[in-house]
Amino acid sequence: MDNNTFKNLLLETAVSAIACDGSVDEKEIEALRNIEKNSPYFSSDDLSKDLGKYLKNCEKNLEKFQSSLFKKIKKAKLNILQELSLMEISLRIISADEKEEEDEINFVKLLRSNLSISDLILYQRFGKIEYLGILNFEENFVDFKEKDESDNIAMK
Repeated sequence: MDNNTFKNLLLETAVSAIACDGSVDEKEIEALRNIEKNSPYFSSDDLSKDLGKYLKNCEKNLEKFQSSLFKKIKKAKLNILQELSLMEISLRIISADEKEEEDEINFVKLLRSNLSISDLILYQRFGKIEYLGILNFEENFVDFKEKDESDNIAMK
């Protein structure tokens, strides 16, 4: 996937995270602007030009906007880093106002269900995320390894 296409997908994901709870919080917009400053995907010109357009479309019909977003994500051939970027921008935005609303959690769950990245990689990158069921991966991994050894499967 080329950078421009991914940039648009990332921005649409960010806008969905911002608007998913029915309100556009200025702290969430500021979080996106801070991400833009440190991200190779956005430039301030892209952000100011497209952010308003995407927010308007999203506010007009959130369900349609998100449905279109998830179809694009499923269709895209994203690599692990791109999938992690989508999760990271969403997690950072929904936590920007220091409260995670039920609609925001549901958005992240929907996003997660449309990605192929493993729970282990998500845990390694973000740690425990209770509402995604990613709690303490090390314990589960040890149990899995012990089970394999008891079944006489050589782990090399």
